[in-house]
Amino acid sequence: MIFVTNAQGRATFISPEWTDLTSQSLEDAVGFGWARVVHPEDRDIARTTVESAIQAQSAFNLRYRMLAHDGRAMWVAAGAVPSFGPPNRTFLGFLGSITPMAEDPAAEMRAYGSLGSFVPPPVHPATPPSSMLEAMADHLLMAHTLVEPASVGRLRPLIERLLHEVGVELARAELEGPAQAAFH
Repeated sequence: MIFVTNAQGRATFISPEWTDLTSQSLEDAVGFGWARVVHPEDRDIARTTVESAIQAQSAFNLRYRMLAHDGRAMWVAAGAVPSFGPPNRTFLGFLGSITPMAEDPAAEMRAYGSLGSFVPPPVHPATPPSSMLEAMADHLLMAHTLVEPASVGRLRPLIERLLHEVGVELARAELEGPAQAAFH
């Protein structure tokens, strides 16, 4: 699932798979409404990590439990990269993803958050991209993680600009409604 926030960290777009997994409407999820489906024991970690990322204007990773539509807690990996624009690389918000994690009953899972980088997990079969824009966002987020280790950091501003433009288009498509072309 893809999400876009503004500079204050308020969600401006969340992909439709959110409702399928949580039963929370997209209208209820925007702003900070998404936090209502974060497991109560994990909300402080999610809130603190997002607040710190906003202050630092930094990429972030989160792992937490999300409450699924049937009430069960489902582990997810989430995170985002910052978006900057003119003038002077003004912080505009984040473009990120949320992916359900495979359940491993033997694994000792715990919620955590970290700043500095975001490595999106592989797309989960339960939440494939629902549009070409979401697929582009998934691939650009992955490209963003590959830039630094490959010593081609000079490409980072270009990828960040593309991420910003995809985020703008996702938010615009959300406002325009179902006219957005389906991916499937």
